[in-house]
Amino acid sequence: MDVSIAVDGDDSDKLPCAGCDDRDCPIRKALGEAGLLECSDSIRQISARPGERLEISGFEPDTVFRIASGMLMQEHVLEDGRRHVAAFKTDGELAWPLSREDNGDIREFYEAVKPTDLCVISVSPLADRTSDACGLMETLYSAAKEEVARSQTRMLTLARSSATERLAGFLFDLAKRTGKQMKYGTELKLNMRRERIADHLGMQPETISRIMSAFKKDGVIQLPRPTVVIIPNLQALAAIAFGAA
Repeated sequence: MDVSIAVDGDDSDKLPCAGCDDRDCPIRKALGEAGLLECSDSIRQISARPGERLEISGFEPDTVFRIASGMLMQEHVLEDGRRHVAAFKTDGELAWPLSREDNGDIREFYEAVKPTDLCVISVSPLADRTSDACGLMETLYSAAKEEVARSQTRMLTLARSSATERLAGFLFDLAKRTGKQMKYGTELKLNMRRERIADHLGMQPETISRIMSAFKKDGVIQLPRPTVVIIPNLQALAAIAFGAA
């Protein structure tokens, strides 16, 4: 069910970084503890249950999201109703919503794929009030550059790869970002529906299921449960993704 998350609800009144143990957060590092206290009203925290959505029209143009924990699906909806899943954002990653002035007929949503805690960061007030605005902007620029590189790789993959290579690349990328290392391989949880993966990769859900079954038969993956994928050898999966197998 599509549910818009309230921007000014109880969760948004939490103090920034309250109870957060992530000392590697680039925003936190750039601002420092003193800077966070000084700019406490420029960072809010909200929580989302699976299936809840944030409509970007509820946020200012300078807003940046940081996923503290969980996963957000970035979705674009055209005026005629066609949809495209642009990305899956996970722990520690930043997201820049489309500008309302520049997105034309595209509506953008971020939907929680699993329970998600999200930092909503207003950049302009932070830059105006922090003593290290250059450090903050350098941090954001570096993160944006990484995201652009990831997007370019994803577009090239979609344009030049077969369906099997696309799915292998998706599983490999997600495993590198969110996989849990076990003695029997890398455990990957696929909390999103197969339809969403298919939309992201430009494929049909039936094609996703067929390729997953082939991967299982060939021993490339194991499927102990529908939402759990075990990858015994990441390099074997990478070889398929990059056309070397």
